[in-house]
Order: sequence, then C-alpha cells, then structure tokens
Amino acid sequence: MKTNEILEDISIAVIVLTRVPINSIFSINQKIEIHRGQWAYPLIGALIGLFLFLIIFLFDTIGVPHQASILISLSIGIFLTGALHEDGVADFFDSLGGKDFLTRQKILKDSRLGSYGTLALIVVFMLKFFLLSELEYPLALAYALIACSSLGRFSILLLVNYSDLSKEAGLTKNLKKVNNKTIILCGLFSMLWVLPAGLLAIILMVLFGYASLYFFLKFIIPFNRGLSGDILGLYVVLVEISSLLILTASFN
Repeated sequence: MKTNEILEDISIAVIVLTRVPINSIFSINQKIEIHRGQWAYPLIGALIGLFLFLIIFLFDTIGVPHQASILISLSIGIFLTGALHEDGVADFFDSLGGKDFLTRQKILKDSRLGSYGTLALIVVFMLKFFLLSELEYPLALAYALIACSSLGRFSILLLVNYSDLSKEAGLTKNLKKVNNKTIILCGLFSMLWVLPAGLLAIILMVLFGYASLYFFLKFIIPFNRGLSGDILGLYVVLVEISSLLILTASFN
C-alpha cells in the first residue's frame, strides 16, 4: 500500500469516526469507499484517547481541579465525535419501549430522545466520569483512555465481520468485512495499551471480548434483525465502559 493511500485511508477513518473537518485540510477523493478506512479505526480511537488525556493533563497542570478536568475532557470528546456512538445507545434503549419489531424501528428513526435513552446516556456518562476519577496516576489514566477508546473502535470491525447487516442499515451498509490478518493486527494494536495493567487485565479483557461478542451475535443483533449503526454504537460504548472497569480495577 502506497503512503498516499495509507494517509487517505486514515483520513476516511477520521471523517467517519469524528467531526474533525479533515476533508477541508487534505485533498480527499469524494468517491472513495468508506470501508477503506476500517483498518485505521483502532488507530483513530487511540488518538482520540490520547487527545482526551492531554486535555486532562493540561487543565491539571494549570491548577484546575482534577475532576473538573475530566468533566471538561469528556465534554470535548462528545463534541469531537459528535456523540456518534452515544446516539446509538440512546436509540437502542428508547427502542426497548416498542412492543414489536416495527414499533422499535419507528422509535429508532425518531429523532426525539425518550426517557430510556436519556437515562442510559446519564448512566454511561457518569460511569466514565467516576471510573476515570479513580485513576490518580497520569500514566494509568493515559493508558486507560487510549486502550478503551482503541478497543471500542476495534469492536466495530468484529461486529461487521461476524454478523449480517440490517435491511434498515444506513451508513453501516457501506462497511465491509476485513481479512483475518487485519483483525489480528488491529486487535494486537488495541491490546497493546492494556499491557501495563498486567496479565490479569489482559485475560479479563479477552474473556469479556469473547463473551460480549457472543452475546451481541446471538441475542442483540437477532433482536434487531441485523446489524445497524445503533447496535454498533451500543457495542462501542459497552466495550469502552467495560474496558475502563477492568483497567481501573487493575491499576488500583
């Protein structure tokens, strides 16, 4: 793969996963297929995690209370990603109020936010805030943010590779399955940031990965009659939260 193709793939991944206006900075072919940037998802996730850590470190350095620094960082992270994955969490939990598949699909397409979705978002945000607040050492905080963000984006590749797309899928239908070599390399890159937490953390992360993937493939995706963007968003956030739980417990 040529250097310009690699940079173009990374740029596509940035466009898909964030709201950074990179297409106005670099010249990108508008006809390029979205799936070309999939291999770079864990890399972009790691960069997002690093950026959030640097924000916390910066505000800590100038004397802002640590918890306030974390709150500011998480808020900036939401704007950076456009709450892409959190939107999937809210839509999925709102859809649980539907009595049948058609009703659930109608709720998913509704732009309004319901009580289930609102409560789910509050719980997710609070969990991230309190877990990060427990990481007192800068290096532990950096590894945790990078690892959970990278693993969360890596989970997109796993679900796309091992499930069928929903007929209602939007942007998701532009994604494609990647080869096993890409899965292995992306998985190793994401797990690299877990190494400082120790062997037990690595084992727990692998076990959770298999268990959560199995649960989504056997229950959540069939419940939705195929993989959709909302399910991907839900899985990304679940992996992020679970990774933070494991890493916070391990580092402490």
